[in-house]
Amino acid sequence: MPAATTLFLLTNVFPLSKGEEFIENEIGHLSRAFDRVVIVAAQTRPGDVVTRRVPGNVEVLTAAGGARPTGRDAIPAILSGLRHLPREALSESVSSLSKLRDPKILAVDALFEERARRSADALAAELPGLRLAPGSHAVIYSFWFHIQARLAMLLAADLRARGVVVDRIVSRAHRYDLYESETAYGHIPERRLILGALDGVYPVSEQGSEELRSRWPAFADKIHTRHLGTVDPGEVAVCSTAPFHIVSCSHLVPVKRVERIPAILAGLRARGVDAVWTHLGDGPQMDAVRAAVAAAGVEESTDLRGHVPNTEITRTERELQPSCFLNLSTSEGLPVSMMEVAALGIPIVATEVGGVAEIVHDERNGKLIPADFTDEQAIDALSWLAGLDEERFRGICAESRRVWEAGFDQAKVYPAFCSEVLGASEVLGAAEPSAD
Repeated sequence: MPAATTLFLLTNVFPLSKGEEFIENEIGHLSRAFDRVVIVAAQTRPGDVVTRRVPGNVEVLTAAGGARPTGRDAIPAILSGLRHLPREALSESVSSLSKLRDPKILAVDALFEERARRSADALAAELPGLRLAPGSHAVIYSFWFHIQARLAMLLAADLRARGVVVDRIVSRAHRYDLYESETAYGHIPERRLILGALDGVYPVSEQGSEELRSRWPAFADKIHTRHLGTVDPGEVAVCSTAPFHIVSCSHLVPVKRVERIPAILAGLRARGVDAVWTHLGDGPQMDAVRAAVAAAGVEESTDLRGHVPNTEITRTERELQPSCFLNLSTSEGLPVSMMEVAALGIPIVATEVGGVAEIVHDERNGKLIPADFTDEQAIDALSWLAGLDEERFRGICAESRRVWEAGFDQAKVYPAFCSEVLGASEVLGAAEPSAD
């Protein structure tokens, strides 16, 4: 790659506000691989401020397209979006409309295009301040395969019009931005248009890559799996089965099905297993979870910790000396929470959804259960782990750590992503983090 290359990283809000914490593991590698990194936070709200430190050669811009309009307020945006939809995108919208028979699809696509263009207009006003010389080089990397990926296309066109050489445009893909069947209308806007324009799309799980290839086989050669990674926590957890300590960690929302754990815990205890449960995390379903704990009669065996700062989760999980990490989600990409516990050498019991099977290898470092599991199936999986002898249990713990080392160690996966996907070579001597 030519010298003096700028990387544009398109995010939702990182490093402003909250969310996208997983980018914190990657940003240092990006800053070492490129002379300059410009983060474009495209989904911020008024009042959002920078909350995460970034390396010294990283600049942060906001290019928010404004809040998504609703009701009657959406009509002007829809009309504007329809006028601006590229011909290929309009053709794709009409095709989806005929297949799915929902007229709202056209409005969804129009709003998608309008929001991307508003963000592009906001960003265009910021570009002169970056002093990008004609003939300089840029790489554009969208963290999400959604509006940001469309924004990446518009940004590339703008940069090229200014004489900047855009070497490549790529995007990751995760869950909401990948699985069309799980969206409200079974449709994500402008897939064909964006896939045709990007140099590569990199789902964070092989299951996600297979999903995208099966839906868009004409672009299969552009779709390749690239896992996210987590930091080596150093000391692993000293896991124990006495008592059999189940740990879960998530925001308390319906998709996580945490409210089902109390009945499973009660069933496990009824089989004679001295089981206890700790949950890390808060959310709108906390009252429902508390009610489920009371209904199952497991108050004395349950510890609902509530919110734990992201910086404290690994230390807390290590100190709990858990027997396993439990995840009952209806849908996942490839959870960072599982990478973090695997790095600690903690066995995992989880539903086989999304890319979970890429980090939970059945009866090697944990146990997989069906997405539509019964309580008895979950109890069986936990009972299997609880019934292992000490030597086998220790082997399961060690295997969990080995799975992480092989596929999810940020010290390996991010340098490879920088060189093989972004076309850069990671160099030593990154600037010190800055809050500016």
